[in-house]
Amino acid sequence: MSQLNHGSIATPQQQAQAQAANDTGEDLQHVNDDAAAARHLTAIRIRGQLADAEGEARQG
Repeated sequence: MSQLNHGSIATPQQQAQAQAANDTGEDLQHVNDDAAAARHLTAIRIRGQLADAEGEARQG
C-alpha cells in the first residue's frame, strides 16, 4: 500500500512503487507456497521409501 502524508494525493510514481511492492509480495507468497508444496511431496516420498525399505527388510 502506498503511504500518503496527511491525505495528499499519491503521484503516479508513488502508485507505481506501491503496485510493484504488492506484486513482489504476491510473487514471494507464490514462492513460499511452492516451496511448502515441494517439502510436503518430498516428505511423502521419503515416508514411502522408508515404508518400502522396512517391508523389504521384513521379507528378507
